[in-house]
Amino acid sequence: MRWLSTAAVTVLLLTAGCNAFVDADNADRPTVTPAPVPTAAESDTVPTLDPPPGVTTDRLENIALLAAAHRQAVNGTTYTLNERYSEFRIGNDSSSVRRAETVTVESPTRYRDELVRMTTDSNATVERYEQSTYADGTNWYERRDNGTVERQRGEVQFSRDKYAYRTAFYLNRYAVVNQSTTTVVTRDGSRAYRIRGSGGDIPATEQLTEFRVELLVEPAGLVRRFSVWYRTEDRIVEYSFWYEDIGETTVQRPTWLNESTPAN
Repeated sequence: MRWLSTAAVTVLLLTAGCNAFVDADNADRPTVTPAPVPTAAESDTVPTLDPPPGVTTDRLENIALLAAAHRQAVNGTTYTLNERYSEFRIGNDSSSVRRAETVTVESPTRYRDELVRMTTDSNATVERYEQSTYADGTNWYERRDNGTVERQRGEVQFSRDKYAYRTAFYLNRYAVVNQSTTTVVTRDGSRAYRIRGSGGDIPATEQLTEFRVELLVEPAGLVRRFSVWYRTEDRIVEYSFWYEDIGETTVQRPTWLNESTPAN
């Protein structure tokens, strides 16, 4: 599948005025008033709003540059990453798959990953699958759907945040569109760039009938939100991710690690 990207940008222009002062006692004399030296606040230079890497005020221009900036912005900080995926089969086989995953990252070796997948077949039979992973900086644990827990002892060997590379991969592979627009928006009092696009592609032989994406990007390049939606003759697919608590996330020991399991 290909996830995508889109964009449209409106630029806010701020201008600063200059004041000229005249000596009232000498108003009738032919004098030359020196031009005031503009201060930083009085400068008549119009400030510019630099879009994120790979983004222009018109469109999404280079997804590789944006994905690299996004990966750099995420790597080295703490965050909570949410992902959602849904796929609906159209026609006689009206089955569906839904996946929800939440990842909390405190460091490359301390994180928690919670996954739930629901599958519904054409007879409306629902199958649920759960999987949880927890790394405490020294040991790594995995809880399978049947309730069993596997632990690997020893130092967790990660020198970089693997989850930062996951979303960058999705952007590189799926945020490619033929048309896009960029709009400057305000989010929680801060400037951001909303990109909307259409006309993407997927790595399959299916014929696309509709395809659109949307991104919310911070000035440094962090993609705060991303979603892609497309339709073929047989399927409707939607995927999205979004970030929360950037720089404020801490990872707690999960409840499924019972009291008999040592904390370290």
